[in-house]
Amino acid sequence: MRNDDSDMKIAGEEFKSKPALDDVEETSRLLEMEKASGNLSRARRLGAIMADEVAAVEGDDPAKEALFVTQRRILMAFAVEVALETLLPNSILSETARSVFYETLRKTAPSIYEDLQGSGAFSFYYLALREGKDVVNSVGEAYASLCGRAGDKALAKKGGELYVHFIEQARELVESFGFVEFSLSGQE
Repeated sequence: MRNDDSDMKIAGEEFKSKPALDDVEETSRLLEMEKASGNLSRARRLGAIMADEVAAVEGDDPAKEALFVTQRRILMAFAVEVALETLLPNSILSETARSVFYETLRKTAPSIYEDLQGSGAFSFYYLALREGKDVVNSVGEAYASLCGRAGDKALAKKGGELYVHFIEQARELVESFGFVEFSLSGQE
């Protein structure tokens, strides 16, 4: 059975990062609103859950697929980064969730955390994202290359599908948390 995903929005094609907050007073006021609304707690929980999701990624045969499992986790962590940056209401929540995400990985899955810290894979994925053209295919090609199989169309397709899956999984999780959105002027 084929899924029709033609109406799917893929991060990188239509999503833009939330603007960074410049004014210290404005940022302070927004931080207080985020605390009071429970959004800061939601962002922390979201970061921890996403870290657990990345740590749970396995392959069909982890012993034979160590490189693929590592690259799959790195791709998922990249998708988490993109999702947090583009799907959360503002940079305070994005940075909070990202910080908890990495701290949770560091504590609960140190080998994965070290793989992420030692890998240059994010650079390749960000290049694909910044080009803005056929992001899914470009991310997939980067994935295949990072798996040591550059030019492998089937693996590139799989990488693109994984990216879409991870972004959609993150989108559903973010939506389930019910973040309250505030405008920068302090109004809901």
